[in-house]
Amino acid sequence: MAQWSSIEEVAAKYGYETEYVWVLIAMREITVDYERPGVDIIDDESVQDFVNRNKNGLTLMYVDKLERYCIDHSKLCSMYLSLLGKQDKDIIVYKSAKYLYDELQDKWKKQCCQVQKLEKELALVRTTCRTCWLKKLCMIFKRIKSD
Repeated sequence: MAQWSSIEEVAAKYGYETEYVWVLIAMREITVDYERPGVDIIDDESVQDFVNRNKNGLTLMYVDKLERYCIDHSKLCSMYLSLLGKQDKDIIVYKSAKYLYDELQDKWKKQCCQVQKLEKELALVRTTCRTCWLKKLCMIFKRIKSD
């Protein structure tokens, strides 16, 4: 009957670091049971088999497997790095677009204010004030009041 241990127990029992045990799991050198929620349990016999296979030194098969594992992870890291670089470029594009949008929005707000002032002046011109001799003085007061 198989004896099951936690990753920490295996690391302590065989003198490995927990990260190395994770690497052995990823390389499928030792057997792990993922069916128990929240806890990864390792088959102690698979660890003993690994130790026995490599007790006289690392085997060529293990070294090849480790090399393949490292190459695969290196490619994965390169892909992540490429994606992060593309995300950085996208962020820069979004920031410049936001800057342009903010500039256009400010210009639009200024134009709206100018249009509102012109509409007020046009409204004054169309009223009875247009024939009044105090028109200029009224316009000045209206401008001061609206500002």
